[in-house]
Amino acid sequence: MSLIDNDERLALIEALDRFVSEESPLASVRGVAFSDLPYDEGVWHQLSAQIGLAGLLIQEDLGGAEASVANLVAVARELGAGLVPSPLLASGVMAATLLTALGDVSQNAEWLPRIASGEVVMSVAVTEPDTGEWLPAAPATRAVRLGDEWRLAGVKSAVVNGADADALLVLASSETGVGAFLVRAGSEGITAEVVPGLDSTRSFATIEFADTPAIRVSGDVENALLELEGIVSIFIAAEAVGGLRSSLQMTVDYAKVRHSFGLPIGAYQGVKHKLADMYADWSLADAAVRAAAEAWDDRREDRAQLAVAARLTASPVYVKGARNAMLLHGGIGFTWEHDAHLFYKNAISDNVLFGGQAHQRRRLASLLD
Repeated sequence: MSLIDNDERLALIEALDRFVSEESPLASVRGVAFSDLPYDEGVWHQLSAQIGLAGLLIQEDLGGAEASVANLVAVARELGAGLVPSPLLASGVMAATLLTALGDVSQNAEWLPRIASGEVVMSVAVTEPDTGEWLPAAPATRAVRLGDEWRLAGVKSAVVNGADADALLVLASSETGVGAFLVRAGSEGITAEVVPGLDSTRSFATIEFADTPAIRVSGDVENALLELEGIVSIFIAAEAVGGLRSSLQMTVDYAKVRHSFGLPIGAYQGVKHKLADMYADWSLADAAVRAAAEAWDDRREDRAQLAVAARLTASPVYVKGARNAMLLHGGIGFTWEHDAHLFYKNAISDNVLFGGQAHQRRRLASLLD
């Protein structure tokens, strides 16, 4: 993926930009974010069934588009720029990536076509509440085999769209090692509690399993989790790039029309320099994300390092840029009603989602040996 998008990707970006502005403007996003709904089902139906985003990473013979990671980045940037609430991260990215990487033919044939069409939403439950560790080496959640059936016991936290998912992929420890287990929503012994978060555009839940029936998904779990971690890092970094772009644009627009002492505030150095810094940060973060996507599509040996590097580059500058956008809007920027707050909260939340900066630095250090 180069710094210049090809014609196919430009067409995708243009279509999504138009869709977001027409079908999910920030006024609509705010309405969903401050309601009891996790997302707008009508918007998600169009994104998944009509545009085909839910199956972006799923192979063609199972109903997906089998698209490149570069195209996924283009999608994440546009949806991040609009803060569009959807289960795309949980279902179309995390669950689709993990199932595909595990390679269980039977489970993939049953679930991936339904994920690709948007018929079902599947989420991935991996984080442990006691440590908050993303992808723990030895999950506290236990899986016990009783005859031909597996049973789960434990708690998972920060499960994206966990309360409204039709099924969950759960990471658990068993006597044969760490495994991935599939649990249908509404199964015996499963309890899902929605947990309010700082970022109201994303839905999180704590899931408790008490002797819950599950199906073990076969495959190489260790390599599948490496694949999951890389794709998730790139996706969240790309969303951050989109959010930073919108924060910058809304602030530039405001600096042109807000006057102080007879001049637009954009004429003053204190404002111009911050805007220039935001643009420089966005440019570097966007380049880092594109480099990671290119490495992933080419299956280069350094792809995991570049994925973490993209996350380390994009997430903190999004927090800084969204904060500056709020501050540069002055008094109006401090009100809860202003859209700048939506981006700032999203930036803070995504900065720690699935491992904050300290975790990402440790991860990069381990990859670099």
